[in-house]
Amino acid sequence: MSNDTARTSRSDRRRVRTVVSGVLRLLGDLLAVSLWVLLLTLLFLETAWPRWAFYAMLVGGVALYVTVTAAWVGGDDEP
Repeated sequence: MSNDTARTSRSDRRRVRTVVSGVLRLLGDLLAVSLWVLLLTLLFLETAWPRWAFYAMLVGGVALYVTVTAAWVGGDDEP
């Protein structure tokens, strides 16, 4: 019976750690993309470059960010 309790406790801690890690990752992604949008917006408002270039750089920057950070998601699925 105590073995089941210990196993459940480890499982619960792993689940909490996974949720906290996911929330922190989401907040970090939100911050990075928001800063990218702010930087581009200020740059394009100052220089009056065309709107299509803004959207191209916006989508390109987010795609590059996703490509680079996708490799950071590790396989920490140890038993």
